[in-house]
Amino acid sequence: MNTQNWKWKISEAVERIRSRYDHIGRKTGAPFLAIVYPPEVEAAVLKEWHDQVTALSPDFAVRIVDVLDVTQHVLADIGAENVVASLQDPMPGSDPEIELGNMWINTVADTIRDRLAEPGFGKPVVSLERLAAFYPACGPRDVMQQLWGSAQSTLDGPVVVLIPGYIDGPRTYSFLGKKAEFMYRGDLL
Repeated sequence: MNTQNWKWKISEAVERIRSRYDHIGRKTGAPFLAIVYPPEVEAAVLKEWHDQVTALSPDFAVRIVDVLDVTQHVLADIGAENVVASLQDPMPGSDPEIELGNMWINTVADTIRDRLAEPGFGKPVVSLERLAAFYPACGPRDVMQQLWGSAQSTLDGPVVVLIPGYIDGPRTYSFLGKKAEFMYRGDLL
């Protein structure tokens, strides 16, 4: 396996934004561009990604949504001790892990929509980063499904999804090497 393959993927994603902005993911009906990279190189990937997307300015405005930050805010709002207690002793008929995942997904989806709608210069692009924070409650596919299933017309630009994991097949990846996901919408690098 080429350990530097992720650098090519970042360059390819930047070129697609520059030259095919309106067509990202349109063959499958959703404006998602996923970059899958080995989880152990996340810091290097984020640095390279941020370095390369600066070249897109002023024509494009790349707006970051940090999933770790969003999930931490959700936990702070409901209280980490409440989450731990509900995971240890769930109420009858409830699934706290799924409920927490749904809160995260909804909050991230709302944040993405808000970031795309922000006024400013350049065509908007959202960069969805540090997705490992979703695990094990949910995964990248869940947030893409929520965005596309609930508000197709409100995505006013592409969403680049930086996924720590491994490509398993032409349209499948393993999120963090632990959870297999099928990407039937959007483009996968």
